[in-house]
Amino acid sequence: MDYQFTRNENAQPMAIFSMGAETLGRWISDEVGSDQQKIQALLQVIEKLLRKEMAEFQLQGIEYDLQLNQDEIEVLAHELSLSAPEELPEGTEFYDQESITGCGLEDFKQVLLSWLDFIQS
Repeated sequence: MDYQFTRNENAQPMAIFSMGAETLGRWISDEVGSDQQKIQALLQVIEKLLRKEMAEFQLQGIEYDLQLNQDEIEVLAHELSLSAPEELPEGTEFYDQESITGCGLEDFKQVLLSWLDFIQS
C-alpha cells in the first residue's frame, strides 16, 4: 500500500493512497483531517486491540465508517450500503473497490503516526 501526504490549494492536508486503498486516503483526509485528538484516541484504541484488551472497535463518521479488530481495519463508505443492489444479474459483479479498503492493524498504526507527523509539521 503506497501513499503520500500533501496539501491542497487551501493548505488542507490530504492523504493520497494507491489504487485499491483510495477509500483509506479519503477517510484520513475527510474524517480525520487535522484532528490530533481523534488520532491520539485511535492510537489508544489500537494499543488496546494489540494488547488484546478489546476485541473490536467501530467509529461511525459522516461519509465513512471505520471498523477495527485485533488484526485488521476496514474503511467502508456509507454509499456502499446505499448503492449495493440486492440482486445482480448472473455473471456480473458489484464494483466496490473505491468504497471499501482494508489493511493490517500495525500498518494502519504506522499510517496514523505518519499522518500525525505530517499535520504537525
